Amino acid sequence: MPNRIEMFRRLERQYFRDRLGTLGLQQLDGMILHLLGREGHMRQEDLAVQLAVDKGAVARSLARLEKRGLVERQVSARCRREKHVSLTPAGEGAYQGVQRILEEWGHVKYQGFTPEERALNEAFLTRIAENVIEFCRGEGSEHG
Repeated sequence: MPNRIEMFRRLERQYFRDRLGTLGLQQLDGMILHLLGREGHMRQEDLAVQLAVDKGAVARSLARLEKRGLVERQVSARCRREKHVSLTPAGEGAYQGVQRILEEWGHVKYQGFTPEERALNEAFLTRIAENVIEFCRGEGSEHG
């Protein structure tokens, strides 16, 4: 029998691929729109760190989003190599679509859970993620 976490993640990825596809977005595009909508604006490098993905993948996704008029990148006045990214008005609309998809998924995955169970699960997942991030930071310093 497949690992339940692997099965969940596979089904979750498929759900997001299908739903974001109706908006003409790829998964990373949706993740970027979600972060920018939540944070307002971010440095391109910080997007890659927050999403734990390759800088090149973020740059390609931003190029797609910029071509569609959903984000804008501006060179930092402080450092010419830094690019600050923010949503355009059209990007705000796309962000709302991504938010709806995330809310729908929340209803799917937490069906039958009490609010307390849901909060407890989210707290556990947050702690697990923090543990893994800290471990990876330590691994990087030991090997790099």
